[in-house]
Amino acid sequence: MHWTVDYSPQDHLVRVTSDGQGAADRAQLRQLTRDAMAAGHAHGCARFLIDHRLTRLSLGAAEIFDMPRRGEDGGFGHALRIALLITPDSPSRADFEFYAIQCGNLGIHGLRLFHDEAAARDWLTAP
Repeated sequence: MHWTVDYSPQDHLVRVTSDGQGAADRAQLRQLTRDAMAAGHAHGCARFLIDHRLTRLSLGAAEIFDMPRRGEDGGFGHALRIALLITPDSPSRADFEFYAIQCGNLGIHGLRLFHDEAAARDWLTAP
């Protein structure tokens, strides 16, 4: 899996887009998170649009369960907002939903799943 990280000054958000080539494993997702957080810190931006519409995950339930603890808030505190954009028919939809639930269980409430990019952008850019 490969990805691009771009900063959008007009929306003041960091956009990460994965290309869907190959299934995403734990090491790749950790590096994607590091790259996104680095861009966020470089631009003073705590809002992230992660486009995983082409992403297939190669993770077990135990790995997904543990992943939110690895990322925590990345140094952004309560300002952190992450919109994960997936497709409704994604083969990894259940895994993304499990991840979002686990984030909520751990008190990480600034992460939401979206199927519609406009809705994700609206949520991210709302005051």
